[in-house]
Amino acid sequence: MSRVLIPILVSAAFLAQSDPQALQRMVATERAFAAATAEIGVRDGFLSFFADDAIDLSPGADGTKATIGRAKTAIQALEPAKLPLLTRLYWEPFTGQVSSGGDMGWLTGASVNRNLVTNDILRTGAYFSVWKRQANGTWRVWLDEGSALPTMWNDASPFRVAPEPDAGTAGTASETVDAAESAVAAGGEAWRARLSVSVRLHRDGRMPFVGRDAVTGWAAADRQSVRETTIKIERAASDDLAVALGGYDATLVNPAGAADHGTFIRVWKRDVTGRWRIVFETNKTAK
Repeated sequence: MSRVLIPILVSAAFLAQSDPQALQRMVATERAFAAATAEIGVRDGFLSFFADDAIDLSPGADGTKATIGRAKTAIQALEPAKLPLLTRLYWEPFTGQVSSGGDMGWLTGASVNRNLVTNDILRTGAYFSVWKRQANGTWRVWLDEGSALPTMWNDASPFRVAPEPDAGTAGTASETVDAAESAVAAGGEAWRARLSVSVRLHRDGRMPFVGRDAVTGWAAADRQSVRETTIKIERAASDDLAVALGGYDATLVNPAGAADHGTFIRVWKRDVTGRWRIVFETNKTAK
């Protein structure tokens, strides 16, 4: 057998298997990513742990014009950090899930940017990342999003697996995630009916909303209406986990009738009945 063929066959065989420790391996890689970045800086740390096909999401002039770019292009344009670092970005995975096939997952947790000279905290936030298992079996970031928090996210450790979605009644087991995503594009009851009871929502300037009641309460207090434009849906090979992203246009409650637009990312997971349920969502207003 040719030496050239051996790695190809091994990779194919590896990806055909479901890794029973996929979640632990993804979480451990996130921690390794954070540790490396704390030593070599954001540019080199992110380039080392981002997948070659990693994407970023940018808002446009309105929600219909959000765009996807190649994440590494923007990262490569950054100046390499001067060592030793004077400021350091720390983060720790708090919760997340993987697909049943062990090829895709998501994580979220607290982040802190600290001045190492004065020990001052420069920024507190919450990060969200989508990870994909590569052909060689390693995990790499496919999508990364951060939200600023008004105060420190306390009790954001130790890591715990995100709850499986409760059984829903909206949709059917044969429904595609594309159809489910289309059904919630205008928010309202169609969106609320798809929310898992343990859903999380992150929003710039607000502490994370946890649970369906908290998330729907935020939506009722914040928005009169919303219209979303989905530009990409990434699915796990096992078709039980998917990530949708795009832009939104909203009319606000306060000030009444004011317009708001930005980007959204939404994680879908199938419940025990096979229906698609929303387990995580993040919204970011365009600056």
